[in-house]
Amino acid sequence: MIARVEPLSTARALRGPFDYSLGEALAGVEVGSVLVVPFAGRRLLAVVVELAEHSEIAPERLAEPLEALEADVPAELVGLGLWVAREYVSTPARGLALVLPPGTGTGSGRRTGPRRSLAASVTDAGRRAVDGGERLGERQRAALEALLEGGARVSALARDTGCDHAGLRRLQARGLIELERTLEAARRPVVRGVGARGGAVRGLTGAQEAALAAVLARMDAPEGADRGLLLKGVTGSGKTEVYLRAVAAALERGLSAIVLVPEIALTPQTAGRFVERFGDAVAILHSALTQRERYDEWTRLRSGEARVCVGPRSAVIGHLG
Repeated sequence: MIARVEPLSTARALRGPFDYSLGEALAGVEVGSVLVVPFAGRRLLAVVVELAEHSEIAPERLAEPLEALEADVPAELVGLGLWVAREYVSTPARGLALVLPPGTGTGSGRRTGPRRSLAASVTDAGRRAVDGGERLGERQRAALEALLEGGARVSALARDTGCDHAGLRRLQARGLIELERTLEAARRPVVRGVGARGGAVRGLTGAQEAALAAVLARMDAPEGADRGLLLKGVTGSGKTEVYLRAVAAALERGLSAIVLVPEIALTPQTAGRFVERFGDAVAILHSALTQRERYDEWTRLRSGEARVCVGPRSAVIGHLG
């Protein structure tokens, strides 16, 4: 199988697609997969934009990708990214960067993935060693005793007991502990609500009831029907409560929702109301977050853990991803 890829390069003159041969180890690669490929003596990130059975290049001249990353997007978003590039006279790399996971940048080194840490746990032999079965250094004994209270990250053990990474590796070699890499919990952005809290949910006014009924009617309209609506009201008229009820109705129907704010500065106020109502089902996306925060929130949306996205215009692509 042949993978046709667009390299994620800042060079405007570098446009593909370029063909690479997929070996058995990369048989699961699909359109939207992100690969590390050899290119002109360098390693580049590239997005698979097409799969083919044959190439115009002789098989012996085709290189193979070096690896596939834990980063991919649906095929329809690949098409969207390429359409954006054509529509706005940009490069495929810039168009595709808009739909990729946050932190999947151009070049060979810029990529963000799931954060993993090294964790340790005591074996049965380690428990016997603490009881006097084997000779232990002071720091090694302190590390084993700390682990008897439960598994711990290696970085925390080194800080609390003085038993560094090399010392733990020696304990592992003696069969006294086990070391494994585990996924760290996502780092959530801190939401500091601005303004008055929403308080207890109250009944709707007649105007709010009418507005919500119109929204739900459009939500339940047949496929292809016009679903656009404009909710108009002065400040303080209760528009936000209608938005909240509409989002709740979408979630009840198994859908997701995106709530756009005009600018980043207004995100905390809006996000606070939605987090208060929907809790961890809300993800926040905007450019003021760290790259790690954006990636973790994007991942929560992609996995379905979060189903409500709040942010400015840049959140649209993150929600689609």
